[in-house]
Amino acid sequence: MFTHSRRFSVVMAVALIIGPMCLATSPAQAANNFGCFQVVTPSLNIRARPYSDAKVIGTAAAGDVLEKRKPLCTLRGYWCAVRKGAVEGYADKSFLGTTKCP
Repeated sequence: MFTHSRRFSVVMAVALIIGPMCLATSPAQAANNFGCFQVVTPSLNIRARPYSDAKVIGTAAAGDVLEKRKPLCTLRGYWCAVRKGAVEGYADKSFLGTTKCP
């Protein structure tokens, strides 16, 4: 059985080995693990919540690529969590097409 100081040493060694690996990907790269969407309408509102009457916090234009923030869209499938630069919100899925991330 490990003593307290030995256990601490093992934990620190693992942290020193694994820590840099966790930092190797940027937040944008981590988000791209879920994929990307391309806007297929002339203008798209990005909303604070997944509701059509929610506050508009940003917009996107046709051809813009949005990062997918979650693996799945809402339960009913109408809204998807997206990111455009620093803006994180929800967009109507019917105006999005799947695309490769840049």
